[in-house]
Amino acid sequence: MSLRRFTGILHAGEWFELQEPAARAMAGLFLASLRPGGLTVLPGRRPEQIRSVLFSLVTSDGERWFHGFVSVTDPAVTPETMRAAIVARESGKPVPDIRQEKLERIWNAAGADRGYADEVWPPGNEGFRTIVIRRPGFRPVLKLLAHLCAEEVQQLLPED
Repeated sequence: MSLRRFTGILHAGEWFELQEPAARAMAGLFLASLRPGGLTVLPGRRPEQIRSVLFSLVTSDGERWFHGFVSVTDPAVTPETMRAAIVARESGKPVPDIRQEKLERIWNAAGADRGYADEVWPPGNEGFRTIVIRRPGFRPVLKLLAHLCAEEVQQLLPED
C-alpha cells in the first residue's frame, strides 16, 4: 500500500453532501456541539495526515449537511477553505462539467474496475487512481484515471 493511501492524503479536499439522518449518525456524541452552520472535527483512529470534518450550512432551503476531509499538514486544505469552496460551488451558476468532475463521475461509476496504483507502477505513480478500460475486441487495459484522453472520458461517462 502506498504511503499516500495509508496516510489518507489522497482524500484531502474531497467533500460530499449527506442527508440529515446520516449526518446525525456520524456526529454521534459530537452532535450537541454542532450548531446550525457549525462544524466539528471527527476523531481519527489512525495516524493520518487528514481529518474528517462534518459541518452544516444554513441556506434559504434549510440546513444542509456536508462531510469532508481536510489536511493536517497542508494549510490550503482547511475546514474554512472547504466551506468557502462549497458555498461558492452551491451558490454559483450551473457550469458545464469540467474534466475533473467528469473523471469523478467515471471513478464513482467504475465499481470493481477501479483501484489504486501500487509498487508495480513506475515511481511517482503509487497511490494514484487507476481504472480498467474495456473495449470490444480488445483486451482490458489498466490506466491511470488522470491519463484518460478526451475520447476515453466521453466514452466512459455514465449515462444520467
